[in-house]
Amino acid sequence: MLQIYFLSVLTNIVAGLTISSKFLSTKIDGFLVFSEKMENRMFRVVLGSITLLTGLFALLNHSETSMAILGDLLPAVTAMAMGLILFINYFFSGEENGDNKFVQSVKELTDKYGNVLGIAGIIVGLIHFLIPTALFL
Repeated sequence: MLQIYFLSVLTNIVAGLTISSKFLSTKIDGFLVFSEKMENRMFRVVLGSITLLTGLFALLNHSETSMAILGDLLPAVTAMAMGLILFINYFFSGEENGDNKFVQSVKELTDKYGNVLGIAGIIVGLIHFLIPTALFL
C-alpha cells in the first residue's frame, strides 16, 4: 500500500529530526525554531505512537514492488526504534522516575546514541523515498 510507504518515509524523517533536534540545532543555523517546537511533550508522544504503529504496519505490509518482508525491513525497524524512544521518553521523563534503573539506562542510551539513531532515521527515510524498490529499503 502506498499509504503505508508514504507514512513510513514521512515518520522516519520527522522522528529522526525530532530525536536529533538538539544536535541539529547546534549544527544548522535557523533550525533552533523547529527544535523548540519539537521539544513539546505532546508532539513527541503523538509522533512516537504514529511512528511505532507505522513501523509495525510497514513490517507487516507487502507491496508488489518490494520483496515479501525484506523490502521494508530497515525502515520499519528504524521507525519502531525511534517510536519507542519517543514514547518511552515521554512516560519516563518525570522527576518521580529519577532513581529507577531502567529509566536511567534508557536516558543514558538516548543521550549517547539518540542523535545517531535520529540521523540514521533521516537517511533511511530519504533513501527509502528515492529508491523504493531497493532490497532492505
